[in-house]
Amino acid sequence: MIAIAGTIGTGLFLGSGAALTLGGPVGAWLAYLIMGILVCGMMYSLHRRTCFAPNVGGFIEMGTRYVDPAFGFMMGINYILQTGLTFPGELSAIAILISYWDDNAKHAGAYITAFLIATLLMNIVGVKYYGEIEFFFAVIKITMLIALILFGLVANLGGIPPKREFIGGRFWRDEPFNDSFLGLQPVSLSRFLGFWAVFTKAAFSYLGIEAIAVLAGEAHNPRQTMRMAVRTVFYRIVGIYVIAILIIGLTVSQHSPELLHAVELGGQTAASSPFVVICIQMGVKVFPSVINAVVITSALSCGNENVYALSRTLMALAKQGYAPKIFLTTDKRGVPLAGVLVAMAFGLLSYLSLSKGSNQAFLWLTNLSALSTLVGWVSICFCFVRFKKALELQGIDRRKLILRSWFQPYMAWTCISFFTLVLIFNGFTNFIHRFNAKGFVASYITMPVIFVAYAGFKLWTRSKVVRLDEIDLSNGPAEALEGTRYDRNASMFVPVPK
Repeated sequence: MIAIAGTIGTGLFLGSGAALTLGGPVGAWLAYLIMGILVCGMMYSLHRRTCFAPNVGGFIEMGTRYVDPAFGFMMGINYILQTGLTFPGELSAIAILISYWDDNAKHAGAYITAFLIATLLMNIVGVKYYGEIEFFFAVIKITMLIALILFGLVANLGGIPPKREFIGGRFWRDEPFNDSFLGLQPVSLSRFLGFWAVFTKAAFSYLGIEAIAVLAGEAHNPRQTMRMAVRTVFYRIVGIYVIAILIIGLTVSQHSPELLHAVELGGQTAASSPFVVICIQMGVKVFPSVINAVVITSALSCGNENVYALSRTLMALAKQGYAPKIFLTTDKRGVPLAGVLVAMAFGLLSYLSLSKGSNQAFLWLTNLSALSTLVGWVSICFCFVRFKKALELQGIDRRKLILRSWFQPYMAWTCISFFTLVLIFNGFTNFIHRFNAKGFVASYITMPVIFVAYAGFKLWTRSKVVRLDEIDLSNGPAEALEGTRYDRNASMFVPVPK
């Protein structure tokens, strides 16, 4: 259930409205579909290795094992930034969402404090209860999304009284793409750039989907559990994200005054949700408050998962000697309290959003976390390429692995290329009409941070890239290693002569 609904949050409920205004109904749907297929490819690349050798901290150790210690350290720092800075973003989003009912801005700090404490409690009760809490949140989100998709379909077909207006495929026929993106000409250029701008929104909607791998070290029967979990990702993406975006594009106009106004205000309130716009169009008054309540629980769930992932990432770094040993210490329930406290310290950054003077710094921090996602996905796929080459060189038959995927390593290389393009061109709007210095920094602040982490560790430790024949595959399942033996002289597995 965590794999299906764990990271469904404000990105889908609220961000899909901004995606519709950028690319139009067809442009938004195509962007989410393409990005979803590539994210599926990335997840299969990740979980082939997770099922081969599950460990605490997920994919962080894989960078060290399959590429280079400096690469593993960089992946760890990147993921700490991603999860650590996403957490305060979710807390701030909750405070903004509550303003849908309570418009007194002075109360926002109290709401942030309340949910910060609630997240702390959920993460110190132990992994058993953490799983139960996330299961409960997942059920709420899935139930609401199915209800919203059905509601949107009925509204599109004219079944909502009193208007009973049949919409059908009108918006897909009349306004499939955004013909006026940033006022650019010709129309073909406007359509393409509006469509391309949606990819960044789509990537942020899938943010955190890789976090399920972090659970592998504490899951029951992790190889089988993770195998089943990754297979649900495809149905989650096709059955939830793509269908939801399809229904939204069929039912809501990209020129809807209500939607445009909410997006202009920042797109962080329930009013910017396309499903709320549908309610307004159909004259349904109660449903928006229900949607807002579910989005709040979604944001709380995402924040909860980020605290969990950050604490386990610190454990993985400490296990490799890249962080203080205190992060390996757990209480009797198995909770790494030091890591949880570090996550709580990141959560305090959410108070920056309360001050107008500090708000720009907070926006830069949240952009840093979002772009770190793309860096993480590229790193995951590159680790898989190295892993696959090591399997081939050391004579381990990939057909014996518990999880296999199609079109590899071509899918992994496609993901690397496309995610890199999105990362490089995510800030292209800062160069249109006139250069936007603040927007440029927010769009690319991730790159120097990641480079410094990699180069600094490389210079400090003089680490070297791990040779393919020296990659340690001994922690794989027995059935995969059958027919091979470990050659100590060559430091690798070799096929046993028949």
